[in-house]
Parts: sequence; C-alpha cells; structure tokens
Amino acid sequence: MENKLKPVDLQIGIGLLRLCEIKDDKLTVERLSALITLGSKCRAYQKEFLNNPLVLHICDKKVEFILQANSKADLNEILEPPKVRYNFEKIVPDGIFHVEEEELLVWCRTCLWGGGPLNEPGRERYMELFKKFYPDMAAEIGIR
Repeated sequence: MENKLKPVDLQIGIGLLRLCEIKDDKLTVERLSALITLGSKCRAYQKEFLNNPLVLHICDKKVEFILQANSKADLNEILEPPKVRYNFEKIVPDGIFHVEEEELLVWCRTCLWGGGPLNEPGRERYMELFKKFYPDMAAEIGIR
C-alpha cells in the first residue's frame, strides 16, 4: 500500500496550517470543519472525474475562500456547488464564491449523467467554459 498523500490532501493540509496562523479567529472550528468537508468533496470529484487537474484548482480556490470567509453563512455558501442564473440572455455565474472550474465539472456531470442533452443556454455556457479551460482540445475537435 502506498503512503503518499494525494495533492488534494496536501492542499487541505496547507490550508489547515494556514488556519493555525489566523489570530483571534471566531470561526476557527467552522473553518476547520469546512476544510475537512472540502477535502472530502474534492476527493469525490477526483474519483468521479478521473483525477482531472481542474479539481486541484477548485480545491485551491475554495481553500482561499474558506480562509477569507467572514461568516458561517459564507462558509456554507463556499461548500455549495456553483450557482448560475439565466439573465434572459445567457447563463451567468451567481455568487461571490463562484468557481468556474467546478461549474464546468457540474456541467459535465449534467451532460453525461443528467438524462439528456443540455438546453441551448446551458450548452453555450458549457462550451464557453470548455474553451476557456481546454482551448487546445476545443480547437482540435472544432469547437469555436
């Protein structure tokens, strides 16, 4: 059995160490809980998406959000899946803790396991994010 820490576990560990440096923090216990929950969610993403490198970006951004959060409500929102809204023109991110990499993985899950194709605004948002994070692959398969 291999005793190496996974990259997500290292990111969470660094977040825990940084948490120890925050003085007079009234949210220490909640931040600790949020970091543990985030680690679990990111490990699940790694398993589901075959160690996709976007998971490390999600983890890194959310660790930063957790360490900068001002309230329990912020921490709860950070741990939620990304939210989007339709502005009668297109689908746009909603919320100050939005992580586009996570949104892309959620769109992937919706496409693959959601029971059917995306509607037009959903497809357009999915393609926008896909091109942003995988420009070479998008060009290779003809997505403009």
